[in-house]
Amino acid sequence: INGFSHTRMHGTGTPSYGHLGVMPVPGMEAAFTDQVGHMSRYADAVASPGYYAATLERGGIRAELTATDRVAIHRYTFGAGPQTILFDVGHRISSDNSVADGEIHVDAAAGEITGFARTTGGYSSRFGGQPIWFVARADRPFIAHGVWQDDVMHPGESDTTGGETGAWLDFDPSGGDTVVLEVAISFVDVEGARANLAAESRGFDFDAVRADAEDVWEAWLGRAVIEARHDYDFTRFYTALYHVLLMPTLATDVDGRYRGIDQEVHEAVGYRYYTDFSLWDTYRTLHPLLTLLYAEVQLDFLRSLTAMAADGGAMPRWPLGIGYTGGMIGDPAAIVMADSLVKGLTDFDLRTAYDALRRSAFGRASDAFAGRGNAEQHTALGYMPIETGGWSCSETLELAYADDAIATLAEALGEDADAALFRERGGWWRNTWDPDRGFFVGRHEDGSFATGFVDDAWQDYYAEGTAWQYLWLVPHDLDGLVEHMGGRDAALERLRHFFDMSLRERRNFLPPTWYWHGNEPDLHAAYLFTALGEPEEAGERVRWVARDWYGDGPTGLAGNDDAGTLSAWYVFTTLGFFPLAGQDDYLIGSPLATRAELAIGDGVFVVEAPDASDQRPSVRAATLDGAPLDGHRLPHASIAPGATLALEMAP
Repeated sequence: INGFSHTRMHGTGTPSYGHLGVMPVPGMEAAFTDQVGHMSRYADAVASPGYYAATLERGGIRAELTATDRVAIHRYTFGAGPQTILFDVGHRISSDNSVADGEIHVDAAAGEITGFARTTGGYSSRFGGQPIWFVARADRPFIAHGVWQDDVMHPGESDTTGGETGAWLDFDPSGGDTVVLEVAISFVDVEGARANLAAESRGFDFDAVRADAEDVWEAWLGRAVIEARHDYDFTRFYTALYHVLLMPTLATDVDGRYRGIDQEVHEAVGYRYYTDFSLWDTYRTLHPLLTLLYAEVQLDFLRSLTAMAADGGAMPRWPLGIGYTGGMIGDPAAIVMADSLVKGLTDFDLRTAYDALRRSAFGRASDAFAGRGNAEQHTALGYMPIETGGWSCSETLELAYADDAIATLAEALGEDADAALFRERGGWWRNTWDPDRGFFVGRHEDGSFATGFVDDAWQDYYAEGTAWQYLWLVPHDLDGLVEHMGGRDAALERLRHFFDMSLRERRNFLPPTWYWHGNEPDLHAAYLFTALGEPEEAGERVRWVARDWYGDGPTGLAGNDDAGTLSAWYVFTTLGFFPLAGQDDYLIGSPLATRAELAIGDGVFVVEAPDASDQRPSVRAATLDGAPLDGHRLPHASIAPGATLALEMAP
């Protein structure tokens, strides 16, 4: 451990944040300004929702942490000897990150440390870095302090600026073994951090804050209560549900102010503004799950995305902190909004969101990392040509999906002509289908398909995948895809081959050629057996993914969780059904829970699958309040208080 920092993202492929590392040490003579110098091994770690603790071997210091929404509470119990706490403005979470600038001020009279740090690296370097302001106070007076800049110590001084800076506080050991800190952060300014601290402080009562945090987590996690056959089913399910709730990031101060994607200060009226949306990943599983179980939070996410479009002029693809990043491809916010809309979430500014999405569909935004890229070429050709750069084939598929979602938004607004236009554009996936090869293939501006095609290796025109993994990325038009494959039987044959080859593939070679649960494009593939009329095969394949690609330990996920995307897949699968984002129903799969109770509205929706097991993974019949479900599809509107979904397992 080299410090306890105050901002993080969850499971993303690009590191960022890590602002203000705080580290207890047994005196300054035992500490160095660089992170390796004051790093310590640790033991006896405890981690649970709302609480973390570990014993640092350097000095035998017990470190404990809990939090409110905007304030971190640290409790450090020192052994005999000096008591010093470092506040490292230059803290970073990886070698790819740096702290571009910062400052720190020690106010001895007020017993307060204030400052800011601007981290850069990964995506945040695209908009100049991400600043965070902070205010920190201790429950005991400090007897000495100092600051450092680069590798030079300045005992007794109170101010310094720059990226590699920090401060330290010394405490009198005769005053007790324990020091409690309250550290408030703000995305806006120091005064925002100070107001956040005033509003959320519990007077240094660590145990009270911990109890409150645990109560909050108990309430959030308690919205889904399951019964299952194995202890590991509970561990994996609630770990996954916990991970689902770690992002996006709250960026609103207690007074409603936030620093927008235009880097100006705005006010969120009637909602809480969030940032850090890994949308290319999360549109597939995370946001549909939030819509189901945490609709009030999902509404704030929709309002936040709409505010970004209003503040910055374009809908984001991967907003981080206070900036556009242009991360990944497609126009995934459209799919998030359409999925929420068809499931009844309408209390957001749909007109502003739609207008921004429509603009980006035809032309580039003023910010190079906002909206879509190369929209003019895409509109002119009906596909994204290879000449626009890498991932062009995948981009065509993603944009077709997004355009179909925009058509749904247009219909809701009564924009009938636009709805027809975008529904047609939603079919542009056909323009990258090579009938001779039977796959989606990159295409040149002159209309010719790429040469040198192989179906079992990454190509430049696929985004992190192979032809087989992208073969299934038309969830909004499965009938059309099946037709292009030669009909239902031919599509089933290829889907079976896809999974059969996955079973044979050596898992230690990455990335895989066939089904890859460590990335997003084919996460829905096992459920396509249900869509194609073979729910029992879906049960077998879904159960294989759930058992082979998830575990309890540090390697329990097949890849980056990508802000909860893989975790949301597991939650849905445990419950027995799965979304195709943008549609108003769910496909039945293979429940891991024998019973689940979901808090919906003012009541409970029940899923019963008493015979579900690894030996009986497939659903033979599905009924809702005794009535058979057509095609093993569960309408979202039927997930209502008092209703029961009964899943009868095949023998």
